[in-house]
Amino acid sequence: MFYNKKKTIFFVISLILAIGLTVFQYVYFQGMINKDPLVEVCVAEDNIGAGELIKNVKVKNIPESAFTHSMIRAEEKLKGYSNCKISKGSYIMKEMISEYKPPVLRDELRRVSVSVNLVSALAGKIKPGDYVDVGFVSKDEAGERKIAVPKAQIYDVVNSKGSDTQKADKKNSNEYDSENVIPSVVTLLVTPEQAVYIKELEARGSLFLIGY
Repeated sequence: MFYNKKKTIFFVISLILAIGLTVFQYVYFQGMINKDPLVEVCVAEDNIGAGELIKNVKVKNIPESAFTHSMIRAEEKLKGYSNCKISKGSYIMKEMISEYKPPVLRDELRRVSVSVNLVSALAGKIKPGDYVDVGFVSKDEAGERKIAVPKAQIYDVVNSKGSDTQKADKKNSNEYDSENVIPSVVTLLVTPEQAVYIKELEARGSLFLIGY
């Protein structure tokens, strides 16, 4: 009889402790939630393909402690094109967005990089996605001149320091720095045959770009 009574008391005490611990955990975690405010960020509502205009976006609440500076807050104006494929439900990061529609490398095209004359390359006012004609001037006495490849799309543009000219332009928006903004190497999207032809001509003379 005494043993059963002792067992009952022990059970009641254990139950009270369990309830107390549960209440404590609830109050503790609620306090943590209240201390860490929520932030509204942008996520992809549907799959977004590379080069597509970003439109299907929804808002998701996350703890402020989980927020990174690469994420885009809901109150920010989200506009631009995707630099890569963005899966449904993924956070949309700033580096995934381009102000201009990025060129898409199709299966039949290849990338070829050429050095361009700093002065003749449209004064640096070219950017990925633009179309240009590739001109050629021979070094020999005959001085052959022609359009080598018409309407080639620009894939990338970098300056003599190896930096993206668009990013360099934004960093130096208050102070024009010709070294940063004017291109030195341009990567074009062309067919394999055009790529070989361009490199052959580059060895025979100089190439320049003609804008549209």
